[in-house]
Amino acid sequence: MGIRKKLKKKICDFLLKKGIFTSTKTDINKILTFLNMVKPSSLDIENIRIGGDNDGGYVVPNDFQGIKYCFSPGVGSTFKFENELTKRNIKCFLADYSVNPKFENDLIDFDKKFIGASSNENYLNLCDWIEQKIDYENNNDLILQMDIEGDEYEVINSLNDKIIKKFRIILIEFHQLHYLFDNFMYKKINKVFKKIMKNFNCTHIHPNNSVDFVFKDKNIVIPPVLEFSFLRKDRGNKINKDLSFPSKLDRPNELTKRDIELPSCWYKTIN
Repeated sequence: MGIRKKLKKKICDFLLKKGIFTSTKTDINKILTFLNMVKPSSLDIENIRIGGDNDGGYVVPNDFQGIKYCFSPGVGSTFKFENELTKRNIKCFLADYSVNPKFENDLIDFDKKFIGASSNENYLNLCDWIEQKIDYENNNDLILQMDIEGDEYEVINSLNDKIIKKFRIILIEFHQLHYLFDNFMYKKINKVFKKIMKNFNCTHIHPNNSVDFVFKDKNIVIPPVLEFSFLRKDRGNKINKDLSFPSKLDRPNELTKRDIELPSCWYKTIN
């Protein structure tokens, strides 16, 4: 991200904190509709935690039977999640142009590329990446674990239903969610979530406390960074059970910062 773009983003963030919008403010009813669409569902498949406590760990639907491959765009400082998957004999493909990690695990494959909406010198389209690595047509139960600092919207928006449905489990850290209050960005964010929710149930949401502030408007509270877990709809049935947060599996991403509990508007129906 260039200096001018970073400065513009900081100014917009500052104004948004003050309740000043750089474009039209989103109608509250639209945000309520969005929140009710993405709220987690209780399923007949339990969640487990993979990747250890704190940053790098995820709350995941416990439905791994038959899964052979995981694709993980965005590489952090720890690989506990992928290492745990390899113990289940799941091969993990990682990609990130900004790092040079070293792995001593034959079931981890790394590409020094960013994953984006299209393929070029430093970027790989997600579908192109998958087709390069596995038998694309005959593998329809993959895991996608993605943390690519805001580029997730372009990547998901570039996929069609056929590609999205290749994944059984999707784990994505979504950034800049406070821009749901900005009508221009709301349309972009809502479009991406509608594409996912068409074929998936949300099973868990966790705020990343590395960004330790929230945006509020009446009874709507939005942490800027949230980790979402999704399970394809054919893999689990909804059950009549209320969810509460934080769950017993939740842990703060950063121990040195205050934890952020998921606001109730994200998991309780509001009007």
